[in-house]
Amino acid sequence: MNIIYENELGYENSLANCRHHNYEDERGTEASLTTRRCYNHSPEPGRALLNVGAGGIGPMPIISTPLSRPIPIASVSIDTTRLCNPKVLLTFTSLVVLPIGILVNLNFIIVKTVGDGAPQAVGPTNTFAEVANVLESESFSFQYCDCNPAYGNTTYTVQLEPTSLISVTAGLTITNAVLSALAVETIY
Repeated sequence: MNIIYENELGYENSLANCRHHNYEDERGTEASLTTRRCYNHSPEPGRALLNVGAGGIGPMPIISTPLSRPIPIASVSIDTTRLCNPKVLLTFTSLVVLPIGILVNLNFIIVKTVGDGAPQAVGPTNTFAEVANVLESESFSFQYCDCNPAYGNTTYTVQLEPTSLISVTAGLTITNAVLSALAVETIY
């Protein structure tokens, strides 16, 4: 018996493991001895929004004492007002350019601001630590999923925390910093 599986996008595949789905044969009756179609009754895919922001900093001086305040690197805003139970995936990518002889310990956090409200940190601290013996550049990236976003216009900002350290040599630069926000609604 040949089983044809149709996924939610309408593509057909021959599959032997269609046991968990409803079957219909080509004439619309149950359990034909010839060819059966297996329809995947997964939840419908939800709508999605994507927005991207870019930024960077540098060249930075030597920072041997804690900063007085965080330094913003990149921001992105996304409005989830019209989405049903959204989840927001944040992806930060950057290129850290290191001069010869530098020692760095950079701590990055994501700060979320809803409308005109107060900023609040979300997610863990992401650390980039390196000792450069030659002029080099290193890529640095991380992701975070905000599974309980507030409805409305929300701005996410990646910041360099005051606990960061740059010693021995000045000139650190963070370039090509991109923060993307992908909001997808969840339909049950």
